[in-house]
Amino acid sequence: MNTNQETVPRKYGKPLIVVIWVMILGLQTFMYDLEAFFAYHTIDFTWDWTPDYRTFFHMKDVMSIHDQVLVVKMGHFFGFGMLDLLLYLWLQKHKHSLLFSLSFAIFTEVLQLYFGRDGRLYDVLIDSAGIALLYVFVKVVEKNKK
Repeated sequence: MNTNQETVPRKYGKPLIVVIWVMILGLQTFMYDLEAFFAYHTIDFTWDWTPDYRTFFHMKDVMSIHDQVLVVKMGHFFGFGMLDLLLYLWLQKHKHSLLFSLSFAIFTEVLQLYFGRDGRLYDVLIDSAGIALLYVFVKVVEKNKK
């Protein structure tokens, strides 16, 4: 088998997985009604030209904003932890994967305000906690390898 043919999946496999994961996270960010997607398999988008940015800082509704609050928040935690892991496996530099993962967490939460969704600072914090746990996990694994 030609060496070039063998390296194509290795060269593009990890970036492709990252792109797919970013698209999955992004789709969930932009859909107006996630519950309708899961229950009825419908996708609906809406755009708000003048979102109320103050809602980003609402912190008291964390337990009441969704019917399935624990599932949704665990999705944030593990979804962005997984993003950081995939980026780290591709880039091999945790500084870069952390920067992108945290930036994407902030970007998606702010952008949700424009899509009629409930972008919240506490979701950024939950995303960041998933990223931080993954960072610690990778450091422990790397330390034990030495």
